Amino acid sequence: MNVSQIIEFLKEVKEELKKVTWPTPELVKKATIAVIVFTLLVSVYLWVLDIAFGRIIDYLFR
Repeated sequence: MNVSQIIEFLKEVKEELKKVTWPTPELVKKATIAVIVFTLLVSVYLWVLDIAFGRIIDYLFR
């Protein structure tokens, strides 16, 4: 790959990036909050399951 091919590639990349529809800052903020909330909910759910199964296992092996 020579220098002219690299330059041509970079020009094409720049043109393609102009076609991208970027999300608004508000959309990014809402999506980030949604991901954080969902992650926390799943974490709490798995934590509760871990405690429950741990107690079940302790009860069974006593």
